[in-house]
Amino acid sequence: MNHSLGIMTLTPDVTNEYFLEIAKQSLAYPIDLYLFSPQGISPLNETVEGFHFDRVTGEWEKDAFEIPEYIYDRTYYQKDLKSRQARAVVQWLKNQEHIRFLGYGLPNKWHLYEKLKETSLAPYIPATSLVSDGKHLLNLLIEHKDIIIKPVDGAHGFAVYHLVAHPHEIVVRTTKKQGIIEQSFANEDVFLKWVDHILKLNTFICQKRLPNLTKGNAPFDMRVLMNKDQKGEWRKFQRAIRKGEENGILTNISRGASYLSYREWKDNHDSHAWDFIDEELTSILEEVPILLEKHFSPLFEIGVDLIIGDDHSLWILDLNSKPGHKVVEALHPGKLSTLYQAPLDYCDFLSSQSLSSLRRGDF
Repeated sequence: MNHSLGIMTLTPDVTNEYFLEIAKQSLAYPIDLYLFSPQGISPLNETVEGFHFDRVTGEWEKDAFEIPEYIYDRTYYQKDLKSRQARAVVQWLKNQEHIRFLGYGLPNKWHLYEKLKETSLAPYIPATSLVSDGKHLLNLLIEHKDIIIKPVDGAHGFAVYHLVAHPHEIVVRTTKKQGIIEQSFANEDVFLKWVDHILKLNTFICQKRLPNLTKGNAPFDMRVLMNKDQKGEWRKFQRAIRKGEENGILTNISRGASYLSYREWKDNHDSHAWDFIDEELTSILEEVPILLEKHFSPLFEIGVDLIIGDDHSLWILDLNSKPGHKVVEALHPGKLSTLYQAPLDYCDFLSSQSLSSLRRGDF
């Protein structure tokens, strides 16, 4: 008898290439695949309105079905009512004993920081503050001169601000669809009014800006995609350097950044320290998934973003339990089949484990 796996996303898109390729691969597995939104679920009778992948036609078909046994959560939330309602349904789903998520997700950036700063990863975690009010942010800016603030629950570079204190003004920059937007504040009162406004929209964390600029003044970082294999063991699936636009702030691909292979980056940045960096990087990447699952919940995949400092120091910039996968297509398309098989392989692994032996964790 086949198992059922549902890909869950806020707005199901039957043309999504990643979902469609997973669906095609599913034909070789004893897995029936579904695509749905949390909003399509009726908790009362535990049914869903969404799509199932027809094994005969090889296409997504509209359908009503029971909630799948296994769920691959690719839901990104916004601030709107639809997202709040979806969040509540997903929380209900996670509490159902007979339903297993491939990964239960991570808490927000502040909760992550509070926990990880007490672990062996502490030397690689930048000092972080939770912004309480405008005066607090102003004091942090005066202290550090050059800071980044971002929402505790943000993703894709949304509402990330770069603040610099100059002798007679404060300059704030952020990235919009049309490019970098810059605003100057000649006095503190006007700046504090602006801060009060953005704090009504989001809760922010603040960090001193890390030295992640190329000689051409473009921001860069390293993205490592990690996931579990058919034995439920972690593997480093793909790594790359993400290089943002010149004079930019972000390294998000959705914000105009591009991928470079790690090997290419090393070749272009000759250093006697690469052996040391690689050794330290290997140690960090071995610890990250173990510590995350120990302190939070079971996971299936992680995007680990790191910065290599001018002094060869390594810093963990961000951890994401719903990472993008474009890095594989851009740098190693030969691994795409394995990428699409990964959720199916891990679902197959979970189905071989007794429910009582599977830890649900905190979420």
